[in-house]
Amino acid sequence: MENIENIIEIKRGLHKICGRDLVNIIAESEKCEDFYRNVFNIYGLIYNTETIMQKRTFVAAITEYFILNRLPEDSLYLKDGKYEASNKKELKKLLEDTINVFYTIRNNSNSDEDFKKKYAEHFNEEVKDFSKEISENRDDSLSDFAKTIRKIYNSKDKNGDC
Repeated sequence: MENIENIIEIKRGLHKICGRDLVNIIAESEKCEDFYRNVFNIYGLIYNTETIMQKRTFVAAITEYFILNRLPEDSLYLKDGKYEASNKKELKKLLEDTINVFYTIRNNSNSDEDFKKKYAEHFNEEVKDFSKEISENRDDSLSDFAKTIRKIYNSKDKNGDC
């Protein structure tokens, strides 16, 4: 069963590199949350809402590596620096096939390191290291204006007429 808070945070990470339609196609796929849970575990991260919230850069990077770069070239295009779907109906099937390749390799691997190696070999690439993206956390600092708004919002109103 999917956790809606996790899906929302995954979508926020996807918005870094994907247009709205593509974000929804990925997030609505049957194996969405299971896929991200698996990848987080492979790279030694706890899969929960708080971690996903802090690791939006990681979500974007793994989506690009494991999904977007594996789709046929003509199935996506870039618009304003974000990936968009060329054909939404066709992309759903291609996405499913791409995730199935991930699981086929995963299920035939003895360890997380073995999976990383086999996955890279399958696509004739070097093993991908996401240590930079993993170490990067979302900036939760607020501007002075945002801090003031939050303080006002959270304060108890002394005048009940407002």
